[in-house]
Amino acid sequence: MARRLAACPGAWALAVLGAAIWLDVGAAACSPARAPSSSGGARAGGRFTYPLQVEPTSLNFVSATDQPSILITRLIGDGLVDHDTHLATVPRLALRWEWSNDGRVLTFHLRPGVRFHDGSPLSSADVLHTYARIIDPKSRAVGRLDPFLPVERVEAPDPLTVRVTYRRPFAPALAAWEVPILPRHLDTPNAEGVSPIDRAPIGSGPFRLVAWEPARRIVLAANEGYWGGRPSLDSIDFEIIPSQDTALQALLSGEVDYARLSPLQWEARAPDAGFARRFRRIRFVPNFVYYIAWRGDGSNPYFSDSMVRRAMTLALDREGYVRSVLRGFGEVISSPLTAGSLGADPEPEPIPHDLKEAAALLDRAGWHLDPRSGMRARAGTSFRFTLSIFGAGEDSAQFAQVAQENLRHLGIEMSIERLDWPSLLSKLRSGRFQAALSGVLAGADPDWLYGLLHSSQIAGGQNYAAFRDGAVDGWLEEGRRSLAPALRATAYRNIQHRLRDEQPYSYLFRPVSQWALSSRFDPPEPSPYGILDPYPGPIRLHLAAGMRP
Repeated sequence: MARRLAACPGAWALAVLGAAIWLDVGAAACSPARAPSSSGGARAGGRFTYPLQVEPTSLNFVSATDQPSILITRLIGDGLVDHDTHLATVPRLALRWEWSNDGRVLTFHLRPGVRFHDGSPLSSADVLHTYARIIDPKSRAVGRLDPFLPVERVEAPDPLTVRVTYRRPFAPALAAWEVPILPRHLDTPNAEGVSPIDRAPIGSGPFRLVAWEPARRIVLAANEGYWGGRPSLDSIDFEIIPSQDTALQALLSGEVDYARLSPLQWEARAPDAGFARRFRRIRFVPNFVYYIAWRGDGSNPYFSDSMVRRAMTLALDREGYVRSVLRGFGEVISSPLTAGSLGADPEPEPIPHDLKEAAALLDRAGWHLDPRSGMRARAGTSFRFTLSIFGAGEDSAQFAQVAQENLRHLGIEMSIERLDWPSLLSKLRSGRFQAALSGVLAGADPDWLYGLLHSSQIAGGQNYAAFRDGAVDGWLEEGRRSLAPALRATAYRNIQHRLRDEQPYSYLFRPVSQWALSSRFDPPEPSPYGILDPYPGPIRLHLAAGMRP
């Protein structure tokens, strides 16, 4: 007998996505999840204009995994499941799902009557096609592929049923199915894997693509026939505005409706009564972790030694940066797992800013200070390297300058290479860098660490530091195959302790995200990923009472 997971939000609390998804919770007495209704009435209609600092690399549902691409494709396409404001799994295209007793077979029951934007019906065959595209090497679905590798087969017993069989129990299985489903009748990739809908996607989501003007804007319009009810908004306009200062000016002039504020901007606007009348201030802590990846594969002579990497972390004045530059709107971190995550160390010992200890470690590693030049060197090689960063990112640029000054006091010369986002991403994926300042949007389930740390993810994956550690690989695999939360927690706690010694990445800080929203709109509750992320938030975003479209 299969163990059924009720598809009504709140019937079963998913404290951790997928941690115990097949445990016996009984056949909960609840009706299938109802479609979210739009706000309607006088508050319906209108256009919401959102500034994007970075243009999406693509709108391909399976291969585009940068943040702007995911933000937009989740509005155009529907996955089988999604997450709510609190990051708990909720139904979307799947009305309900159930697991077999051995935890290897996951069966989805699809919502009837769903149609793609061109009017074609969505069925289990489209789900099978999407899976086939993800596992096809030509799709280059690096960010999507990993959680589908444990899948043995996917079957469609009928048009509204999808059966997924795993080779072994796979704890974080559900989250993988947030991927938007492709229309098989339109997705016909060429020999290179390029599909005509990569830049003109057709999905089944609440909004459809109207226009993409490169380097200018992307416009979405409400899907009138959406199964969940027509969105309250008529359209969402994503304007490409790389500068945060420019985005604020666009907000003040009414050209955009939402903009992120820097700590200084936030403080400057706090006493402004006029600003308070025109805008609602929204503040949340995103699950975003800034880090520096130290490429440790021997391609450069600096970071293959864990003592050197630990010295780098000790040298960085993260506390001073958060206190002075971020004005206290952030938190220093020493672990990639956020507080409250499964396995997060409840009392992590912070790695302090300690130049004396950093110098001692560098001496032990053979990098000695030459009193004549003021530079550290080993075997005739000066400690001189390049940090690659996203040049338009304010946090990245400011922290890189802090790091440059910190390391100068140790006799290390660090140059800063400012790149646009596609160029930085290309360097990260190819491994052609010495050190890189980037970040990751942490998932609700700690299995996201697999892509960052497992040795199998070095070539073509997201293990940009080229970190290899047999013990960490083993704990990551244990975290995947165990369905007992206590065992998983122990594995992830062990990983954190190991990372503290090895430091393949220096984990830096999590900034508090502060935004201003036009008072024309009633704000939905943000998740750690923003107001347009949690389902069904974007559908319910609407004009405030009395406001005209």
